[in-house]
Amino acid sequence: MISIEPAASRTTPNDPSIDGATLYTDFTLGNGLRVILHEDHATPMVTINVLYHVGSKNEQAGRTGFAHLFEHLMFDGSRNVARGGYDLHCTSVGGDNNAFTSSDITDYHISLPSDQLAMGLWLESDRMAEFAIQEISLTTQKNVVSEEKRQTTDDVPYGDAMVVMRELAYDAAHPYSWDTIGSMEDINAAEMDDVRVFYQRFYVPSNATLVIAGDFDPAEARELVDGYFSSIPAGVPIERPSVDRSLQRHGQRRHIKSTIAPFNAVFLAYHAPSVYQKDIHALDILASIMADGESSRLYQTLEYEQEIASEAEAFIDDGELGSLFYIYAVAQSAKVTAEMLEQALRREITRIAEEGVSERELRKVKNRKVTRVVHALQSVSNRAERLAFFAALFNDPTLAFREAELYAGVTTDDVQRVARTYLLEAEPDVVEYEVVKKRRR
Repeated sequence: MISIEPAASRTTPNDPSIDGATLYTDFTLGNGLRVILHEDHATPMVTINVLYHVGSKNEQAGRTGFAHLFEHLMFDGSRNVARGGYDLHCTSVGGDNNAFTSSDITDYHISLPSDQLAMGLWLESDRMAEFAIQEISLTTQKNVVSEEKRQTTDDVPYGDAMVVMRELAYDAAHPYSWDTIGSMEDINAAEMDDVRVFYQRFYVPSNATLVIAGDFDPAEARELVDGYFSSIPAGVPIERPSVDRSLQRHGQRRHIKSTIAPFNAVFLAYHAPSVYQKDIHALDILASIMADGESSRLYQTLEYEQEIASEAEAFIDDGELGSLFYIYAVAQSAKVTAEMLEQALRREITRIAEEGVSERELRKVKNRKVTRVVHALQSVSNRAERLAFFAALFNDPTLAFREAELYAGVTTDDVQRVARTYLLEAEPDVVEYEVVKKRRR
């Protein structure tokens, strides 16, 4: 298995190629902006991906939700682009754009016809160059975030499970103890000075990775990048947050009475290693063996044989400062309690930890991992995103093309060991949902 480490402890790869084929060109401007050029002339399109190494973990208690709020604000006007202008410029030439925020990063991408590369780089450089957010934009985007939270968390059955779980699993001093969308109280209290400080600290070239992927001329692209970005000030070096394991909490419980959930449910979360530790890949494979597809352990046992769950899943919420291994089940009928589901999930964990998994199960999951990686690499925009991610966090963009290798060395013994170490021998944090009927007025 190849090893992975945080970006700070690695050096830039000297040979960004596989089987003699050059994958990308990698250079850094004087202001610290890392630039990766990845050519693919199959279609006359180009993707520009800008990753800022800032997420909700860079916020402070009482000032949560800023990273996600900025994801919205960055589309709402910049120094030379009026409100609404970014989308207008993009869509008027047949392009599209999007962004996402996590605990660790904020990522933006724009895909355009190849002859519009200069316009795309101008748009991205303009919103990196100077704080130009207006009061009306701040007010508008607060409302947008509030509506997003309502639609994705508050009014969705079990939508707050991960929000509640973070509160249980981490001490309030841990930067993962709040959800990426943050507290609406904190967001509504944000003032222009607050967001200006956040922007000036994190939205700087030295904290960004720019990837251009697709149909373009590299010499022209380098000239454009230098012209649009090199004069932007680097910004002040950022101190990355670090945490102690004592801020992790185990065995916490929350019982939620829900009027919108259709059936009782239970969510268990176990503390797991960070994205930089190799056991995370064995745990990822374990999650797939347990819950990926109709032949998986949880589907066969809880849904098909016992007929107690309508849905049973396992997945990892991974991060730089640690991860959570989730396993959950939703009842199949009103007769099934959260306690019954929890006992069934724990029995499956015990069975794997004590008996292990078969070579056939492991091979099936590895094949699926390879298939998904290969399918993802067929998209230029996906390649751009993964190049930026592995460059920013691991200082190794080649992992975008070698991601399947991270799982290649995992053995059945590894899967059994991590099931025992991180699940069986640990106490999870638990969120239970009990369905209650609304009272009639």
